[in-house]
Amino acid sequence: MNTRFSRSLLGGLVVWGLLNGPAVAAEALKLSLQECIEQALRTNLGLQASRFAPKISLQELEQQKAQFGLKLGAEAGINQNVSPNNTSFISGGSVLEQLRQNYNLFLEQQLASGGSLRLALQNDVLNTNSTRVDVNPAFTPEFSLNLSHSLLRNTFNGARQISLRENSLKSAQLTLKGQAIDTVAEVQDAYWSLVLFRQRLMVQERSLKILEDLLTMNQEKVKAGFMSRIDLLQTEANIAARRANLLDVRRNLENTQDRLKQLLNPGGKDQRLSWDSELEPLDQPLFKAYAVSVDNSYNTALAKRPDFLSQTLTRDNIQIQAAIAEQNRLPQLNLQGSSGLQSLDGNLGGALGKLFGFQNYYWSLGLNFEMPVIGNSFEAIYAQAQLNLEQQETRLAESRQQILRDVRMASRNVEMTAQQVEATRLAKSLAEEQLKAQTEKLNLGLTTNFQVLQFQSDFESASLAEVNAVVENIRAINQLQRAEGTLLEAIGLQWDNI
Repeated sequence: MNTRFSRSLLGGLVVWGLLNGPAVAAEALKLSLQECIEQALRTNLGLQASRFAPKISLQELEQQKAQFGLKLGAEAGINQNVSPNNTSFISGGSVLEQLRQNYNLFLEQQLASGGSLRLALQNDVLNTNSTRVDVNPAFTPEFSLNLSHSLLRNTFNGARQISLRENSLKSAQLTLKGQAIDTVAEVQDAYWSLVLFRQRLMVQERSLKILEDLLTMNQEKVKAGFMSRIDLLQTEANIAARRANLLDVRRNLENTQDRLKQLLNPGGKDQRLSWDSELEPLDQPLFKAYAVSVDNSYNTALAKRPDFLSQTLTRDNIQIQAAIAEQNRLPQLNLQGSSGLQSLDGNLGGALGKLFGFQNYYWSLGLNFEMPVIGNSFEAIYAQAQLNLEQQETRLAESRQQILRDVRMASRNVEMTAQQVEATRLAKSLAEEQLKAQTEKLNLGLTTNFQVLQFQSDFESASLAEVNAVVENIRAINQLQRAEGTLLEAIGLQWDNI
């Protein structure tokens, strides 16, 4: 009996295959970590919803730019006036009849520098019954250029508004990248948790099977009179405890599967994945040495962390708003200028020919000045902008402090978990040697099944501890890369291609 038990024990534990995972049903969906990450980036609902934010910001930018676009317009009108005259000298009769038509084309543009420009071609046609006019009908085309521009207040504020929208677009893109990093980190954590719980389930099931086999053998010994019934109580108690632990592991396993499924969007584009699918991770945790440097990680985080870069853009926008407020504190001084060409003829062709002969022209130039004498609301707006800027600088300082803490803690975790891997490997190796020694003693009848069982439990615990340490080291590395803002690049993904 002892020989049979020891062979079963060695077959189940020495060749334990802990990193191969438990057997699953044929319909299990096998996924690598990279496949899970790529699918989450494509189909995760939270990430899909977040992708709209940069698109919305882009349209807001286009809307702001459109305010300074070039406009083409046309105007046409006709007016008839028949009025009595108290003298016939002007009209040649007692009734003056006039029919006036105008046809205008113009180009108009609001300038981002703080002004407006209008280029117009106007044509008036006057028909009258008056005999006192030299040209009838009278074509009077006019080609004009009008400029209005602020010189103090509001100067270049339009360009600043565009810069605000551009920064908002960049911030939305950075926020989306940050959410993509968070999604990848959650997928990694859920994936390795699933691997760990599956391995725990495997060990618990094997341990339970060995205990059940031991109970069966001891029951045979009781029947044969080699063991008393009371000696079975310890094994039965262990079996009950293992079954309770097994239920707990299965519950955690199912919850972790659902967590990963939600990240992958079951029922989405991947028709293979549903809420009822059983997931089988293909990748197994492997320990790889990872060099850390707090200074390098900190500098990298300041240059690449999306949340910090987004905060710097917020600071830039507040600076722009402060510049707008400062500009608006100035008095209002506007430049008004216009110039044009005019002509007169009895037909349109002749009038246009004279128009561009530059014989008749006009120009004007003027300034409008205005300033508040008592009370200036823009002073309070400027003071508020300065306070907002100081507040944001303080927030940036706080963020730098938090980033330093994050990378220090993450770097420490990488180093400590690497040491834990080495320690658990040694513990597992020693536990395996002890188990082999106790198994040999069992074959020689120098120990009991219960003592071997204790060493078997120690070996299982040591094996699981090693796997758990490797997983924790992987998680620590991922967390460091997340703190640096380099998680996507670390797994070979370029943000511009996602």
